[in-house]
Parts: sequence; structure tokens; C-alpha cells
Amino acid sequence: MGRNAICREVCALFMCRMIEIRRYIHVLVAVAVVAVMAMTSCSPKKNTAASRKYQAFVTRYNVYFNGDEHYKETLKEMEGKYEDDYTALLFTHPAQAKGNQKAPQPSGSFDRSIEKAQKAIQLHSIKKRPKRKGGRSSAEQKAWMKREEYNPFLHNAWMMMGRSQYMNGDFAGAAATFYYISRHFWWLPATVTEAQLWQARSYVAFDWVNEAESLLGRVKEEQLTTKKLKELRDLVAADVYVRRRDYAAAIPYLQRAVGSASGAQKVRLNFLLGQCLASDGRGAEAYKAFADAGSSGAASYRTKLNARIKQSEVFVGEDIGKEVASLRRMTRYGRNSEYLDQIYYAIGNLYLSRGDTARAVENYITASEKSTRNGIEKAINDITLGQVYFAQGKYDLAQPRFSESVSKLPEDYPDYAVLKRRSDVLDELSVYAQNVVLQDSLLRLSEMTEEEQLAVINRIIDELKKKEKEEAEAAARAEFEANQPGETAGGGGANAPTSFVINTDDSWYFYNSATLASGRTEFQRRWGSRKLEDDWRRRNKSSFSFSDFESGEDGEESDMAASDGDGSGEDGSEMTDEEKEAAERAADPHYPEYYLAQIPKTEQDKLTANDVIQEGLYSMGSILKDKLEDFGAARSEWDRLLGRYPDNIYRLDVYYNLYIMYMRQGKTAEAEHWRSMILSDFADSKYGVALQDPDYIENLKRMPAEQQRMYDAAYGAYMENDNDAVHGAYQEMMRRYPLSDIMPKFMFLHALAYVTESKPEEFNHTLRELLERYPDTDVTPLASAWLKGMAQGRKLQEGMANHRGMIWDIRLSNDSTAGAADSLSVAEFDFDPEQPQLLVLVYPTDTVSANELLFQVARHNFHSFVVKDFDLEQMNFGRLGMLLVKGFENEREVAHYRSVMGASTVFTLPREVTPVTISVKNFNMLISQGRTLEEYLRAASDESVGRTEDSVLAPQAGVTESEDAADGE
Repeated sequence: MGRNAICREVCALFMCRMIEIRRYIHVLVAVAVVAVMAMTSCSPKKNTAASRKYQAFVTRYNVYFNGDEHYKETLKEMEGKYEDDYTALLFTHPAQAKGNQKAPQPSGSFDRSIEKAQKAIQLHSIKKRPKRKGGRSSAEQKAWMKREEYNPFLHNAWMMMGRSQYMNGDFAGAAATFYYISRHFWWLPATVTEAQLWQARSYVAFDWVNEAESLLGRVKEEQLTTKKLKELRDLVAADVYVRRRDYAAAIPYLQRAVGSASGAQKVRLNFLLGQCLASDGRGAEAYKAFADAGSSGAASYRTKLNARIKQSEVFVGEDIGKEVASLRRMTRYGRNSEYLDQIYYAIGNLYLSRGDTARAVENYITASEKSTRNGIEKAINDITLGQVYFAQGKYDLAQPRFSESVSKLPEDYPDYAVLKRRSDVLDELSVYAQNVVLQDSLLRLSEMTEEEQLAVINRIIDELKKKEKEEAEAAARAEFEANQPGETAGGGGANAPTSFVINTDDSWYFYNSATLASGRTEFQRRWGSRKLEDDWRRRNKSSFSFSDFESGEDGEESDMAASDGDGSGEDGSEMTDEEKEAAERAADPHYPEYYLAQIPKTEQDKLTANDVIQEGLYSMGSILKDKLEDFGAARSEWDRLLGRYPDNIYRLDVYYNLYIMYMRQGKTAEAEHWRSMILSDFADSKYGVALQDPDYIENLKRMPAEQQRMYDAAYGAYMENDNDAVHGAYQEMMRRYPLSDIMPKFMFLHALAYVTESKPEEFNHTLRELLERYPDTDVTPLASAWLKGMAQGRKLQEGMANHRGMIWDIRLSNDSTAGAADSLSVAEFDFDPEQPQLLVLVYPTDTVSANELLFQVARHNFHSFVVKDFDLEQMNFGRLGMLLVKGFENEREVAHYRSVMGASTVFTLPREVTPVTISVKNFNMLISQGRTLEEYLRAASDESVGRTEDSVLAPQAGVTESEDAADGE
């Protein structure tokens, strides 16, 4: 075919295609028009059957599907990879850990699911009501017309958003979302019930347990129409009762929740079930629950190990031999080297459960020595060991175990407050216990021959050298490992070297974690683990010395006298080389001379040693009785005292304490025995005279309320400047209750009343007497500071009202480097009532619980204000605490808020809390300039609310206020 023929053929085909396109062009246009019209009719702005189906279809298979898939994948990862804290009560779900920042935090973000839910709601919600049909409307049609949402699938997007908020840790946001669903999707009863259960679950997550339980109680059994709802109800109910520590009530719900769970979540709930059963005293069932948790294929090795450890704690069988053998085999596996402390702890628990304290202590000590993590597991082991020592009366051995370990426990650890209290008391108790043990040992040594003494001392020295050698080798090994390439910094844990690490960067010491950790290790190596307190190296922890209260001239004379008596030798001459060597050996525990010098040799030395023992035994009994209320242990120590020293000087006090102790226990027969002993041996003593009164016990019972009434009256008189009444109340207190615990407060008021009477001598004398009689009270620091000020020449302020400082004079600044506002400058406050306002709830931090106040105010806001939302913020400035209620447009709104609060029948502000209304502008000025609430209130009213310490002591003559402030710094 020629070229021209081909061209003609192509042209013919083209013309045919054009004719066909023209023939069907109207069909294509019609299809496009129909499609556009269909899409327009399915817009969310219209409400027809077609638009509802279309929007539901698009919501489900486009936006919701992607968000739901992301939710399920992230949830599976969170539940599977979360590392539970097996030393504490487990959460029912890892997401709850986000409400406690001290707990291990789960991975995974649900933001994408939230975004998808929000997109679905924004783009596919149908709010427009459908067209009403003609004729009378039926009940169903009326209900249909009252709906607030017509997309039949959109409630799923709302539920996905609420669940995602919960899993993200936004429990307040989740609760609000579920509340919205329950109110706005009322025609879907199953959805409403599910939303209410999730709302209760959200409440539990941020510790609104009462609200959660109340909401859960409103969900009736007949509302649980599906298996899914019943499973959710069981999980939420279990959560509520676990948070309440009502384990017996939680167990049935947990057992059902375990049955419906799967994978890692089933393991978690089984472990939690075991913990609850153990706490409820059902050891055999707990043993099986832990076995189920550890034997699951979804359990990690860490979980299996901890489940095995927990089984040892609840073992109730007769023969522990197999259990012990099984645990000892675990110590030989290399993979368990990190967990040896837990394994030996479990072995110790088994022996302790059978009353074999010797073997239990041996394994607890081994656990402590084998620990490489130096974390909470070691702390729990050491506290258990300390409890055993405490029960045995070995307080000197119990104290370091408690002191080092309690600080590692979280504050929500079971019985944390009890353990903390015991640790604090042991710090005091161990001093006397160590004295008793030491003096007993020295007295026994004094009865030996010199050869026997040297044999004992040489054994002590050999043990000391051996211990130091082991510590040096461990330190060198740890330092070598720490310096190996590829090792992570700070990974030594308990094996960290004891040598001090120089801070090689420019950061401040306390901002450099490596340097800080090294410093802490070095301090503990030198001084042991010690309680955080001032004057920690002093036996007498009083924050003052009476020499501080002498005038400048007296102080100089004392210094000169001290310097005159300073000589190198006893006669002031230089020491010879032999004398220097002897002195060095006597001060070095590696030489026998160090120990021989401490052994009492003369009768006077032995008498002194016995006096120390008597004081120690009496003091230990008093501390155990008064501070721990451990009456059995107190009686044991006093029996030792009376048995060894029948005529000791503490006999009267011991008799009286035993009498009071048994009266408190209701053991009147034993109490009467000690009362008779007092009347027989000490009839003329103050106790003897008092016990002759037949109403003595009744007066004693009334004493707390009566002395508090007397103090309130005295304080009221002081605030009203009625100084005569203050002095009279003090004298009456001295007559009626001279041994009262609040006597220091009476003396303090008694002294302060002399200030405005211009009686500096009486003021000084009373404060000195206060410090002599009560050297360790809450008013001691202030009393000693004022006496020091007077010794430096400062005078009392005259012609003014009594000191009322309290907490109002504290500057509102946490920046120690920021200078306070010039005391001579006047703040220019703006009292425009139309400005945005704050309600500041001011309280002393030592008498009001900040968290409890926050909870109560938040609950009040939640119940009393449905539409209006108020933000709460806590602030703290030393003893001054604040809770800021924000969101007021003007003073009228604050007044309304306070009237609602005042009329509330379920909430009342504690009397220690003072509400202060202040504008946002004025409050920011107080903070930025470091001013006090006193200044603001003085500007708002002519009455002064409080003064600082300088209201009692005037500045020194010739010293400017700026210089005085500098001295205070």
C-alpha cells in the first residue's frame, strides 16, 4: 500500500471516532451531571437517607478505618512492650502509668487516632434535622427529630477519640469526651453505657475513686447487654477496688477480667490477681495466680522471674526444701546474674516464713552484697532485713538498712509512711543502741587479761584489713570496667568506683549527674548513709550554742581563753617523735593502741560506762514508747534496765511510763502495780503527789483538749494585745500541765508578749529558758535567731502591736539570685475591679496538705460549675503555699465564685486557708518584684496583716536597711 493510501485510511478512522464521540457525548455529560448532583445531595449539610448512608460509608471506610488500625497497632505495642514495676501493685493497664510520672512510662502515641477521629467529626457530622413529614408525629418520629447527630456511624469516631485520649494519658480530656457521648448519644443505650464505664475508668486513672465508684454504681446489670460491656465493667470495678486497697472486693472482678483477657494483658492481670490474693491472705491461690502469670507464652523472662520470686513469698507448703533448692539452682545461671539480689531475697523470705531468722538474715545479707543494680529491689531486701533486726532489738544494725533504703522507695509504696517514720526514729534510736553495745563490749574486754584483750583486738584489726582490701579490689575492678571502651557512662550502679571524679565540664556540680553520683558515693564511703539534716556531724543537733548569745566582748574573751589553752602537748611543749607516733597509733583503727585506749581501766571509767548504758536503755524505751508506740519493745528495754541496775536514776520515770503505757492499753491491773510502786518508793515526787488524786486519769484524758483550749485562748489574747492574759495563761499552764508537749509554744508567746511591753531582759531570759528546757522544737530556730540578734546589739521594737507575721511576710520569689524589691519603694498596685482576677488560696504548708486542697477544690469546681471552667495552679514559697484559681474576668465573678463556695454543703475551706482576691496584673507584680502579700494587703487596706522578724527586733543603729538585708543574705 502506497503512502497516500495509508494517509487516507488514517483520516477515515479518525473521522469515524469523532462521529462516535459526538454520538455519546450527551451520555457522558449526563453521567457527570448525575454524579455531581449525587455528591451534592450527599453533603453533610443535607439530611436525607442517601446523605446519611454516604457519610456513614465514608466515615467508616476512609477516616475511621485508618485511625482504628493505628489505635489497635499502638495499643498492642504498648501492652506487649511495657515493663511493669513488680515491686509495686501493678496497673490494670499500662496507660495508667501516665498518671504517675515516677512509674515506668509506656511507649506509643495515639495522636494519629485522635486526629482521625477529629477529622471524621469535623467533616462528616450531620447536625441538620431532616424534613418533617406531614401529619401527626409519632413518639418515634419525635425522638428522631430530637437527635443531635444523624450520621449513624459517627459515635464510633467519638468513642475512638475518647479511648485514644485515655491511652495517651489525657484522662481529664477522655472523661470529658465520654461524658459528652453519654449526654449527646442518648438514643444508643449500649454506647451510653460503654461511655459511662470508660468515664469511670478515666476517673480512676487520676484518682477520683469516689466519683468513679459513684458512676459505676449507676450502671445497672440490665444495661450490660453485650459480653464486651460486661468485660469492661469487670475491669473498671476491679480497678476501683484495687485503688481502694479493698482486695477482697476486687478479686472476683479481676478473676473474670483475667478470663476475658489475652496476651500480655492476661499476664499482667494474672500477676495483679496474685498480688491481691496475697494481700488478702490467700497464699495458695496467689501461688497459682503467679504460676499462671509466669507460665504464659506471652510472659517475658523478667516477668517469669518476678512471678517465681513472688511465689516464694506466698508459699504455704510444709517443706520449703524443694523451693529453696529450685531457687538456688537459678543462682547458677549466667542470665540471672543481674537478679541475684531478688533470688536470695526470695530464699530469705522462705526461711523467714518458717521462723528461721538466722538463715533468713544470712540470705538477706547475701542478696544485699550480690546486688548490682542498687535499686528498689535492693531497698526492699534491706528494709526486710532491717525489720528483722528491729524485731530482735538490734537497732544499731537496723538503722543503716532503713536509712539507706527508704529514700529509694516511691511515696506510694505500701506502708511508706510507717517505714519512713520508723527510719527517722531509728536515726535517733541507733545512737543509744550503739552506745549500749559499745560500752557492753568494752566492759567485757576490761574483765579480760591483756593477752585476751590483744587476741580479740587483733581479730578485729584483721577483719578490718580484709574488708578494706575487698573494697579496694571491688573499687579498682569497677573503675576498670567503667573505663572500658564502649561502656556507657554511669552504668556502674552499685559497683561505681569510690574514687572522686573531677568535674571536667563547665556545669555546676549539682547539675552534673555523673559528678553528683560520684560525690554521693564518696560521701557514703567516708561517712555512711546519713539522714539529710543540718549539723549532721554533731551529736547534739541543736541549731544554736549559748555562746552565740553572749555579747561581742564576752565572745572575744572566750576566744582568747581558748587560744591560750591551745598547745601542742599537755604542758604546751612540742611533742617528741615518739609521742607523735603514739598519738597517731592511738587514732588509727589499724593499731591495737586505738582499741586499748577505749577500754575502761579505773573504777570511775567503768562507772561512766555503766551510766552510758543506763541512759541508753532508758532512752531507747522512751523512744519506742512515745515515737513508735511499740509498747512491747519499750517494756523489754526497761526490763533490761531494771534488771541490771535496780537502783538506777531513771527508776521513777520508768515506773510512771509503764503506768501510763498500761493504762493506755486498758491493762488496769498491771498499771495499778506500777502506780503502787510510785506511791511506795516515790510518794513525795511530783508523780507521787499527782497519782494520789483519784481523778488523775480523767484529768489526763481531758488534758489534750483542755491544753489546746488554753493555748487558743492565750493566742487569741496575744493577737488582741492583751499581754496580761498571755502571762496569766502561761502561769496557769505551768501549774496544771508543766509536762505538756505544747509548753514551748506557751513559753514562746509568753516571751513575745514582753516585746511590746519594752522588757528586753524578760524577753531574753524567757527565750534562754525556753532553749535550755526545749532545745529541739519547732520554735527553737526563731528563738535562737532573735537571741543572736540581741547579742549583736539589736534592740526590741517599741510602741507597736504584737508580732503577727505568720506567712504573709514571705517574699514571692523562688529565684535565690533575684533581689527583693527595695523596701523603701512603694508598689504601684492597680485596683481596677474590671481587670482579670485571681482567687489565691493562701495556706501554711506545714499544716495544710497541698494535694488534698487541690483535690477538694477541683471536685468542688467540677460539681458546682458545669459551663465555666477554672484552671488551678499550685505555687510554693517555703512555708507559704498557694493554690491559684484562674479564669475570672472581673471581681464580680470572684465574688460569685466565693458565694457558691461558701454556700456549699459538701465542701468547706480549712480554717488555715485564707482566700485572697487579686488581679492578674498585681499578682504578676508581686512575683516579678519579689514582694510580699503583706505589701499588697497593706495597700488594699489600712490594717497591717503581718510583720517579719524585724517587727520584733529593730535594725542596729547606724546600719541602713539595705545593709541589714545584705547581712540576712
